[in-house]
This record gives sequence, structure tokens and C-alpha cells, in this order.
Amino acid sequence: MRCLRQVAVLAALVGSCATALPVTTAAASGREHRLRTERVSVTAEGTQANDFSGVGGISANGRYIAFDSSATNLVPGDSNGFSDIFIKDLHTGTIERANVADDGTQADNETMTYSMSANGRYIAFSSYADNLAPGDTPDAQDVFVHDRLTGRTELLVKAGEAGAQTYEPSISANGRYVAFTSSRSDLVPGDTNNSRDVFVRDRWKKTIKRVSVADDGTQTDGFSEGAAISADGTRIGFRTQFSLGGDDEALARPDTSGRLMPEASGIRRPEALSFYVHDTRTGRTVLAAHTRDGLPVPVRGNIGLSPDGRYSLYSSEWRDIVPDDTNDKRDVFATDLATGATRRLSLAYDGSEPNDHSAGTAAALAAGPSLSADNRHVVFTSSADNLVPGDTNGDADAFVRDLITGDVQRVNVTKDGAQSDTAQRTSPVVDAFGRTVAFSSGEDDLVPGDTNETSDVFVRRLD
Repeated sequence: MRCLRQVAVLAALVGSCATALPVTTAAASGREHRLRTERVSVTAEGTQANDFSGVGGISANGRYIAFDSSATNLVPGDSNGFSDIFIKDLHTGTIERANVADDGTQADNETMTYSMSANGRYIAFSSYADNLAPGDTPDAQDVFVHDRLTGRTELLVKAGEAGAQTYEPSISANGRYVAFTSSRSDLVPGDTNNSRDVFVRDRWKKTIKRVSVADDGTQTDGFSEGAAISADGTRIGFRTQFSLGGDDEALARPDTSGRLMPEASGIRRPEALSFYVHDTRTGRTVLAAHTRDGLPVPVRGNIGLSPDGRYSLYSSEWRDIVPDDTNDKRDVFATDLATGATRRLSLAYDGSEPNDHSAGTAAALAAGPSLSADNRHVVFTSSADNLVPGDTNGDADAFVRDLITGDVQRVNVTKDGAQSDTAQRTSPVVDAFGRTVAFSSGEDDLVPGDTNETSDVFVRRLD
């Protein structure tokens, strides 16, 4: 039984300068490239997994793939009966289990959500296990960080309120900062909203800050969740639910300068989760998904940030986000947090609208869209059959789009570029350079010898 659920994963290391989202300048080909596809969820000897596997992340250099699996044969001694987190080294073929104690003891309960740092060294994960590190909260989810270099596993936040849950970690590129969701009210002073909030932990300074707040620190009057962190750890995105209308709202739409301002009385927001980004350096919180008039829009599934933190990434069915959105389908968007400009990313090879839903991942919408470090390549899942020529499998596929050339490639294809006859839903992530895409799929004809009749993890080389 699949128990792990991935969260937004940082896929790239970046420098200190933000990179503008490139503008399409050339006609796109929509060709099916004849490149390499290989299966990742196999043992070091190449034996296929004996149960479900799902992709969770890729390191900046494309070398390490993080994935979860219910398989018991990927590493020796896997007998806990729970899904675990594995890291595959594509250079050496070695595989290791990450949700373990310092001495390698396997988890004695479910592991749920996880995130890999861009350097591939750290894995942050939430688990109900009580035997991974001292001081955790009994019978509740806690967040742990496993250091693959030292083998050490640390508890991110010491035990507190009985039964309180801490989960959905998102880790910065160097592993210093971990954003997470928690229902605890004792992590910071003044937490009285009786709802789960989003926090960030500085592992070096041992400090915790609540980020699901307004510019002045006012807390929301509803729950917040789904943390997504920038590479340097200074910007954290989150989804939130709060009261509609009134004068006492903690969060509000931005004015033309991008700063938050009180919402005009009587304006009602969509009854769904809204997307905000908090900057820990300035204390500002800005609306990250909005209509052309600056009103919040409901977002679907998990959210994301570009590695440099400049762009918010999300999926929505709202029609008034960009001009000429007439397909009445869920699309993938990026909003420039510096200018407020929004661009639709999920377009066909000829620039036309998709004829079906697109999102970060089609299966349960578990992960947000993913951008390469230079903000040039975006990966997403779509059920549309008009994004590339020859898409006739009648199911969702994984795509990568070059935002400069407009070229769209389908990545869940066989080694020779042919589509599968038994396409399954996928969840792609891309490395820093836009050259390697990892995805999970139940297709059995992407590589030879796939006979386990379950979902596997694959990589597609695009260079």
C-alpha cells in the first residue's frame, strides 16, 4: 500500500541573482526526441522493485533521485512492512534507504511526506515512527532530517503537544532551512488561531519562525499548509484558507506595488485555498496567484517556487489569470513576484491552449510544477492530446517545455521515443539544467523487462 506522499521538492541550486522567465522567441517543433529512458526504481544489481514506487525529487546535477517505494527488495533487510524513502545514484547505480535512524535501524511506522535538498545530501521527511531519533512526539507525525554524508538522522523539532502533527517538509538547497506544516501552537509565541500553520526552521541557528502571517505578523484565522521553499531558504510559499470578506482579514490582495493592503469591504474571495509567499528577509507576504485585477484565485494541488524564489508556480482552472484563457481547463501558471505579471506555461508546441487539464502532476495533484534553475524548462503533467503531435494514448503524460523556443517534449516515452500503449499518470521533476527529468509511471513498455505490474520511477535524458 502506498503511504508516502511527496511535497514540493527543490530541484536546483542557483546563484544569488534571479533569472527572468524567458520569452518564447521561435516556432516550436513538438517533436518526440529519440533520447534515453531508464528505470530508476531497481536494486543495485538491476532487479525490478516488487511493489509500488513513486518519484519525489531530483538533485540539481541530476545524479540523485529520491523516491518512495513499498517494495521490500530494493535494499537488504527491508522488513518493516511500510513504504520507505530511497535514494538512487545514477552514476554508480547504488541505492540506499533514507528514512532510517543513525545506526541504520528501519522506521517502525509509516513515513509520509519528504523533500530532498538540491545538493542531494539531505532528506527531510515526516514519519509516525518513534525509533528514528530521541525526543519525538509519540503517536504523531514528526519531521526528521537525514544526512546522507554522515548517516545522522535528527529530529527537526522536539516533542511538544500530545497528538499534534508536524509534516510536509520542504528543504533548502544546502539543507539549512526546512519549511513545514504543523498543528502545534507552542512553536512560536502568540499562536492562538487553533489551526495548522507553516513554519521555517533554521537548522544552524536552531530557530523557528512562523511564515503563514501577514506583513505585520498577524496570524490567519484559518489553516495554512503546503510549504514550498526557495533554494536559499528565504522565500516560503504556502496555501491558506481564511474568512471571506470583512475588515479583520490577516491576508489581502496586493496593490500595484505588490505589497499587501487591506481588502476592500464586500469583496469576496474564491472559497478555496489561496497561494501566498512570505519573504523572511523583509517580512513581506505577497499574493502569489491572482487574477489580472489582483484578486486571489483558487489553486489546485501543491504549489511551487522557482529555485531563485522569483516565480510562484501553480495550477488553476480560473479563467481570468491571463488573457485568452478559454479552454475551461486546469492550466499551469507562473507569476513574477517582483512585477505581478503572470504567464501560462502549459501550452502546446504551436502555442495553442491544451484541450484538457494540466498540472504539476496528474495523480492526486501531489506535486507542484517544476522549473530548471535558469527558469527555462518547465515540467508538468497533462491529459491534453494536442501538446505534441501523435499523442493518441488517451491518458495523461509528462511534458517538458522550453520557454525560450516553445519546444514541447513528451518524456514518458520509450527509449526510441515511441509512446506507450498503456500510458499511466506521471509526476515529473527536472534537474537544474533542464536535461534530466524524473517521473513515475505504471507503464510497462517504457523499458525492456518491466513485468512487475506496478508503478516505477524513470529518468529521461534530454541532452
